[in-house]
Formats: sequence, structure tokens, C-alpha cells
Amino acid sequence: MRRLALGLAALATAAASVTAVGTGTAHAATPTCNTAISYTTVHGFTATIPSAGGNVSCLLARGNNGSAVKALQSALNDCYGENLVKDGIFGAGTQAALRRAQSDEGQTADGVYGPRTRDAIHWRVPGFACDRVNGPG
Repeated sequence: MRRLALGLAALATAAASVTAVGTGTAHAATPTCNTAISYTTVHGFTATIPSAGGNVSCLLARGNNGSAVKALQSALNDCYGENLVKDGIFGAGTQAALRRAQSDEGQTADGVYGPRTRDAIHWRVPGFACDRVNGPG
């Protein structure tokens, strides 16, 4: 009986390890945005959007900071009428503003920026207009 209990415990531990590795791998596949780049909008304008070393399929969430967050804050201010301080800090205000923009665009309002949000929201372009981008997929 004791061997059976030890065997079941070892099996449960192994299963938990496999689950943890699988979960971590999914998050590792999408990098955190750490910079901003110029990107072409659907109407041929240039907008500054978050990227991770040129990869525009990246994530931003509360606690992130830097030029990628500033690009997002600029879009939220200029295209959605928010009044965020463009400080590059993804705090409660940026999260709430992003949730409102996601909701306005019919997206899940989770306050996390990723590829779906990138393609759904509007970005500031020259002349104070706003436009969408088509991401790489």
C-alpha cells in the first residue's frame, strides 16, 4: 500500500511539472514589448507602435515600462481622448485607459496589450489622425 501511495505521489508530481512547463512555454513565445518602432497603417501612414526588437507581436501589461508603453499611452491619449501622463509606466491609469479602448473596439477588455489589441485599436499618425495597423499575423 505504501509503494502505491509513493508511486501515485510521484506520478502527480510529474504531471504537475509537465503542466507548469507547458504553461510557461506559451508565455515565453510572445515577448514583452520593450521599444517602439515606426509601422505602416492600413491607409499607408506611419504610426509608432510597441515592439520587442522589431517584433510587433508582443505583450504589455501592468508593471511594464519604457518607450513601448509611451507609444501605447500616446495612442490612448490622441485616439481615445485619454489624459494619461506619457511617462512610460504601465500603471493603473494606463490599464484602465486600455480597457476602455479595448471595449470601444469590441475586444475583451482585459487591460493587457497584445497582437489582437494592436490590430484593433487606433494609432496616432501625422496630422493628428488615427488609423489601424495590420500586424504580421
